Amino acid sequence: WDLNEASLRSVVSEYKKICKNHTGKEFPSNPQEQIELAIKAVFSSWMGERAIVYREKNHITKEIADGTAVNVVAMVFGNMGDDSATGVVFTRNPGDGKKQIFGEYLVNAQGEDK
Repeated sequence: WDLNEASLRSVVSEYKKICKNHTGKEFPSNPQEQIELAIKAVFSSWMGERAIVYREKNHITKEIADGTAVNVVAMVFGNMGDDSATGVVFTRNPGDGKKQIFGEYLVNAQGEDK
């Protein structure tokens, strides 16, 4: 597929129609409102049928996980030279669950580049 400017505008226009048909509201043009709605959607999804079934199937109890999280990040190019990078930081160690800052990064990389 060739997504030139005209094609991309058409895709965006169709997506906005789908959003309006689904929500009854215009897609917000304010970025702050878009972020707030996205955050609310993540938190609301925690008690959705699909999420509940997933937790049940995988034996994820309230003792293991009693909520979800939202990460809001500014996306940048990490592969623009040795003075740029990509990485991730957690407030818990994903290996053992300890409450400690954990992070890793790759210099001059983008996403899953190695």
